Parts: sequence; structure tokens; C-alpha cells
Amino acid sequence: MKYLLLLVFLTISINVAQSQVVYRDDGALTDSAELRLLYDESIKVLDSTNRTGLHIERLDILEVGNDKYLLPNGAMSVYKWRNNTWHNICKGANRGFNYGNKAFVHKGKIYCWGGYGFWRGHGMLIVFQEDLGEWELLPFTGELDFMYGWQTPTGLFAFNADSSIEINIDDQNIRESPEGLRNDFPILEPLHWYEYDFKNYYLIYITKAWLIEKSTGQIYESDVVAFRHYVKNGKGMFRIFGDSVTYFKGDMDHRFDLSVKDELQFFNKKEQNSDKQFYVIFFVSLALMSTIVPMIIYRKRKRKKSELITSKDEPHSWDNKYLEALLLQQGNILSVDELDTILEIIDVIPAETQRFKRSNLIKEINRLYCARYDVDLIFRKQDVEDGRKYVYQIGNE
Repeated sequence: MKYLLLLVFLTISINVAQSQVVYRDDGALTDSAELRLLYDESIKVLDSTNRTGLHIERLDILEVGNDKYLLPNGAMSVYKWRNNTWHNICKGANRGFNYGNKAFVHKGKIYCWGGYGFWRGHGMLIVFQEDLGEWELLPFTGELDFMYGWQTPTGLFAFNADSSIEINIDDQNIRESPEGLRNDFPILEPLHWYEYDFKNYYLIYITKAWLIEKSTGQIYESDVVAFRHYVKNGKGMFRIFGDSVTYFKGDMDHRFDLSVKDELQFFNKKEQNSDKQFYVIFFVSLALMSTIVPMIIYRKRKRKKSELITSKDEPHSWDNKYLEALLLQQGNILSVDELDTILEIIDVIPAETQRFKRSNLIKEINRLYCARYDVDLIFRKQDVEDGRKYVYQIGNE
């Protein structure tokens, strides 16, 4: 039975996910006494949150330096561990925006990626600003669809059945991954509840268990789901440390330790696409590119030349009332309230929705302006008088 312990927590995750606490122990291994206290206090948070009517499927414990944080998935609350209990440090009241998100730490900040909200699955990234006690959307991810994936030194590697990309948090950009996964994964639900991000491996349960070796992209699969009698146990904790996972039963007196590498023998390699299929696709794509790309380039140059001539002779219509209003503010620095007044969102509530609308409007205005002048119109800067606030410079960057 010991050899199949890798899949214990998958079974429990699926069947009793409402009591699941996942602790990414990135520092020195936490002792059993502190683990018990962390778990007991986490269950208190779970119980209090469920009484509000919000059904929590998973709670993640993350470490930032020597501090520990608890994130009830989908609630958007952030609890900090102080004096042997959890204290909510999030001031926002919004919830349900990212049910089933992937919570993680990148360079000292807490992020949540993707999930389900606003009646759709999405791949947006939000970052928690602890000094403000609020979440902030990263605008460059505003159009991303839901994807699965794991952490990288610069952000995230993400994939679904159609493509694979690299999300660079440091440089705030996204690019296609030329060495992405070639295998199709059925995306049944836009949720990260059933995935575990180890140091060198990524484990995900969709219709079966898949284990991916990050360095090579090799995929392993298993149809086995063992230890079904543990489903009746109820509450439990999963501690991830490197490439190992420990499952603690609800009473915290029984534990099961295992290593991902030891369990590889119970997985089968998933065959990659054959070389023949690869070369057929490659040469067909090459033939199409050789005829289509030159035509696209020619039309683009012709259109650009025509637009340049038009822009010199005729006044330009932006077809965006907010952009035209902001052109009158060029050279000025606006406060958040002044900008929101121009964008007609000053009365939007809650604050999280207001920030999302502001971010999307700024993105669209800069897109239109940049297409003509190759530079953004709106620049977000830190207030020199109050470093906790931001202001917006209009033009002249």
C-alpha cells in the first residue's frame, strides 16, 4: 500500500475538498506541533467563512520569508500568522472572482492566477499589495483564458489543449513557448484545486492523474486512484516540501510520507506525437507561411503607408470619448479620483470592480494611442508626496 501513497491526496482532494489545507513548506520543515496549530486555526477560518455562505474548496498556506499566510480559495481574504492565530489583513470585500485559482509566491509577493469568476473561466493574475491590504490586477494578463501550469523563475509556464505560453511577471509580458507541451489535455473545469506544484514535477488530476517532469516536458499518466477508505476521514492537511508530500489525517496523529520520484514506477509514459506527424505539420505550415506571410506583410505596409498619408492631411477621429477627453489633459498629472471622473467610473463599487474597469479602459486607450504615435498616453506612477498612492501622468513620458 505504501507505494501508491502519491495518489492518496488526489482522492481526498476530489471527494472532500472542502476540508483541504495545502501548505507549501518552502523553508526549514515545520515541526509537528506548529503544523497541528496551523491546521487547527485554518479549520476555524474555514468554518467561519463557510458560515457566510461561501463554500471554500481549499485553503493554501504560503510562506513569504519568515511569515506565513493563509488564503481561502475564492474568498480573496488574506490571513497572516501572528501570535499563533490567523489575522485577516485584506481590506477588500469582493469574493468569487477567482474560484479555483492557483495561489503562489513570486519574489516576496503573493499572487493568485486564474479560476472562475464573472461567469467565465479566466487566466488573469492578481497580486496582493500588503501595504494597502488590497488585490491589484496585472493588466497584461487581462485577456488570458484559463490554463494550467507551474511556477518558473520569472513567472509561470502555462498550457491548455491549444497552446503553451510563458507568463513573465518580471517583464510584464507573455510569449508563445516554442518548446511547449504537444499533448492535448481535456480542460473539464477552470479550476486549480486538483493540481500540485512540486519543485521538479507538476501533478494534475483531470480525468486521470498526470505527472509532468518540468525540465523535459515528459508526461506520465496513471489510472490508479488508491486508498479510497481515507475519503471517509474528512479533514486533513497536505504539506508540500520540494518533491515530497506528506498527508496528515484530520486528527493530525497519522501521517503518510512519500516522494514523487519513488512513485514514478506506477505511472506510464504518455507517448508524444510521432515524428511523422510532426514533420507533416511542419512542412504544411512552412508552405502556408511562404505564401500567406508575404501577402500579409505587403498589405500591412500598404495600409500603414495609407494611414500615414491620411494622418498628415486629415484630423484623426479616435472613436473613443475618454481618449479625446484625456488629450486635453496632456502634460498634467491626475489623481486616481480625477482619472476615474474622466473615465466615468468614480461611482463604481466595489473597489475591486472599479480597479478592473480602470485597468481595462487604460489598456484600450493606450492601445489606440500607441497604434498612432508608438507610445502610451497614460503612465501610472508612484505619488512623490505619498509613496502609498499612485497618480497618472498624461503624455510626455
